[in-house]
Amino acid sequence: MSSPGDHGRVGPRKPPGVSYESWVDRQVREAAERGAFEGLSAAGKPLDPALLTQTAGEWAVEWARREGADMTAALPPALALRRERQELVDAVPGKPTEEAVRAAVEHFNERLDAAYRRPQEVPPVALAFVDVERQLARWREVHPREPVAPEAPPQAAAAQRPWWARARSRRRSV
Repeated sequence: MSSPGDHGRVGPRKPPGVSYESWVDRQVREAAERGAFEGLSAAGKPLDPALLTQTAGEWAVEWARREGADMTAALPPALALRRERQELVDAVPGKPTEEAVRAAVEHFNERLDAAYRRPQEVPPVALAFVDVERQLARWREVHPREPVAPEAPPQAAAAQRPWWARARSRRRSV
């Protein structure tokens, strides 16, 4: 049996041969005898009329707002992917390395590809893959590389010519 205030556990199963109504009535009566309904904040008060007109979906959304829950799991897969894609693009500059950016983008693209291969649901998946190189370029803008050592001074013009041109000019001067 669950204790008062313990909403996460399931009570015992209905025994075979007992009608559902009598089993539920017995559960309620035993809970009242234990005092499980004593001291509830809404005890003796009428139910809020706004709650009586809510659909299950409206109630779930209101509960999520009130409790600060993440409703991503309740979204249809296509909308969840769309939201995740935007969160991924927004999070790219905060990734520590290029490898982390590449891994995150490739992981998302693999999951999006798998979603395209499944039978379409309503609404259908209509997302473009995330361009790895474009996201890496955005990451590089935020994380510039360390300055490169200056190059050696340019050599004389003769050294820049191909070896055969230098050899030919030596033969002519001799």
